[in-house]
Amino acid sequence: MKTSLRPVFSAAILLRHLPLFFLLFLFSSFPLRAASVSPYPYPRIFWDTTTRRTVFASGGYARIIQLQDGRLMAACEHSGIDIAFSSNLGKTWTAAKRIVTNTNNTPNCVPDLIQLHDGTIVVGYNPRPSEPYTEDRRFGIRCKRSTDNGRSWSDEIFVNDASYTFHDGCWEPSFLQLPSGELHLYFADEGPYTTNGDQQISLCRSFDGGQTWTKAQKISYRKGYRDGMPVPILLQRTQEIVVAIEDNGWGYNDFLPTTVRTTLQNNWQNYWVNATDKNRDCSLNFDFCPVATGGAPYLRQLPTGETVISHQSPYGNDGKIQMRVAVGNDEARDFRAVSTPFGEAQHNPQGLWNSLAVIDTGVVVAVSGINGKIEMIKGYPTRLLQAAYGHPAVDGRLTNGEGYTRNDAAQILLGTDCGTRVIADFAYDLDSLYFLARVYDKTLATGNNNPDLVTLLLDVEGSTETAPQPTSYKLQLRAAGTHLAQRGQSRAWRRITGEDFAIHFVAGTFSSNYVIEAAIPWSALGCQQPPIGARMAAAIDVTDNRDGTVLHETIPDVDQLRPWTWMELRLQPLPDGIHDVKSPGTLHDYKSLNNPSRSSSNPPIQASSTSFDLSGRPVVSLSAGIVITRRPDGTIHKLWNTRKH
Repeated sequence: MKTSLRPVFSAAILLRHLPLFFLLFLFSSFPLRAASVSPYPYPRIFWDTTTRRTVFASGGYARIIQLQDGRLMAACEHSGIDIAFSSNLGKTWTAAKRIVTNTNNTPNCVPDLIQLHDGTIVVGYNPRPSEPYTEDRRFGIRCKRSTDNGRSWSDEIFVNDASYTFHDGCWEPSFLQLPSGELHLYFADEGPYTTNGDQQISLCRSFDGGQTWTKAQKISYRKGYRDGMPVPILLQRTQEIVVAIEDNGWGYNDFLPTTVRTTLQNNWQNYWVNATDKNRDCSLNFDFCPVATGGAPYLRQLPTGETVISHQSPYGNDGKIQMRVAVGNDEARDFRAVSTPFGEAQHNPQGLWNSLAVIDTGVVVAVSGINGKIEMIKGYPTRLLQAAYGHPAVDGRLTNGEGYTRNDAAQILLGTDCGTRVIADFAYDLDSLYFLARVYDKTLATGNNNPDLVTLLLDVEGSTETAPQPTSYKLQLRAAGTHLAQRGQSRAWRRITGEDFAIHFVAGTFSSNYVIEAAIPWSALGCQQPPIGARMAAAIDVTDNRDGTVLHETIPDVDQLRPWTWMELRLQPLPDGIHDVKSPGTLHDYKSLNNPSRSSSNPPIQASSTSFDLSGRPVVSLSAGIVITRRPDGTIHKLWNTRKH
């Protein structure tokens, strides 16, 4: 029998659901407040495209380390194993030197390298016999040692053998030395699984600097799947041994970067990580990272404690694989802030079998195999943006040393995603916050539809809210010389105009780039004085209209509608001799700070006032430059004189 599908709404139903109706009424009648959350916890990596170099003209699967003498050393596979050195942190490299030669129809592949505490350098590699297979040529792990900083090398040292066929081999060695001096060599191992396609992570140990090795032991295995490509580190704070692996058992029908771990005290004694062990973690935080499946992970730790992981994935690139790098906490968990150091596939061919190195004072080096070459690029992990005290000339030009935080105004670096290099920086004085960006764009789009522009996001109170606040500002600074200002209101952006937000903005266009420069009065931002010592927040986003195709690039994980994802911004302390911010007086704001004709409208300096230059020295002559003046009534005045400073 058919029944009617028409709903029956009775008084009993209304009474039963009255609390729900009441809540719905409340939520529909009153705007929701944004929730406050913790500030974004990790640094973002700014990749500097000017540091990109070719390490090897031919080769694949490269690794780089920094030696104890400061040099960089690289190794790659290329008809054997090649090495090269750099004495200037990667700007130039020596010619490749072959230390392992292929023989007996057996290519030697996928090197890793380490310098031990005593200075010995060990290079490990993976003999991979070619067809036709013979039982005397096995897939294995070998190494060589150098005790003279890489000038000469020992004979080949046996570590491990698997079977002689491709489906039952062993792969991808990777080193770790413990504080005790014990040397670990991890590798992917199919040897124990000759009747199926499973694979485990195995470990061999050496107690004499790599001269002899123990038998392999299992440290990670997920039944029915293929744990592979291990890369170990020892965490600084927790003293855990963490091994990054690729794991295809998470239900995505592909690999994802994963970590397995144990304590240094346990040191894999009678222990291995199975499929359900609490010490197996999928590395990426999918609240921030897309599910970009792929393998070949690489893991390193920064001097500040945070960790960086890379893997390769075709995500969003029409099947072309690219290197992706994410930042995690000091426990090698919660990886986010994904960046692509070698750019999206629309600008570059595939980037394969990648690795990371952390050199110098914490510079991240990304290494990738591109077009048959080995390329490197440097990235700078940055947690905090700063504004130095200075007085840039707001003229749409970039002049070294004009007052921004860095002499080259390159505190922020973008450009690996959309292929358009961008540098940006901040400065401040008693009147204004200054912002400059140079965008290396040869094809300017200055019309009304999707013009080239830089969006500056600011929150003067460093809001950690989940929606824009009244202290949040969004400025679209266009290459055409116009701008649009918005302010947070009711969890959204609302346009502000005219005297409500009067800034001094100039855009300069040149043959290969455009420069935008702005002075934003503190009063326009609702501040009576510069918020020195207080947390602010900032971020930028770049829009590049390339022949009708609109590309965007932003700081990793920044969401324009979520101020808590923006980067912390702080004003550097005032120079010695300038203490005006603590004055109980008033700050006078002058909109056109670099227009000398406007300075005549400033209140005159009284005879009894005391004037100082930017170094805090008393001013004798007011004929040129910038002076800061304290009047007897406590008010502060800045005079811009007519001569160029």
